[in-house]
Amino acid sequence: MSENNLEEKSAGSMNNDQGKPELPRLYSKTLILVFSGVFSILFGAALLLSNLKRQEEKKGMMQVAIFVLIYVIGIVYTLQSMKSGANLTLPLNLVGALFLNEYFWNRYIGSETAYEKKSWVKPALISLAISIPAFLALLYLG
Repeated sequence: MSENNLEEKSAGSMNNDQGKPELPRLYSKTLILVFSGVFSILFGAALLLSNLKRQEEKKGMMQVAIFVLIYVIGIVYTLQSMKSGANLTLPLNLVGALFLNEYFWNRYIGSETAYEKKSWVKPALISLAISIPAFLALLYLG
């Protein structure tokens, strides 16, 4: 391997234009909050899990998955035990999203970590492709 190739490999994570390290591409905290509110905490958690996977935080991924599973079961139980529970869905999802951001993000990604924002378009299309049929099924079958 030539000396140039070694230099290119060692600088592989550097931005060629300015010599600065490339920032990781992550979904933002704001996007996680919005997706949790608009769709559900499951969608916000999926974005955070994607970020943790990119950062190779397997312990964080496991903890987020367990938290979301328990949290969703808690939301379902709470809403079913209350007659007007539908009014609590958005606030409960947002509280869960705040916990995802302020605890898990800060612990495993770091509150001061610089990153490049990843586009919201692909997750939005996937979320709509899942949510619309699920909503229609509940509407017509429920």
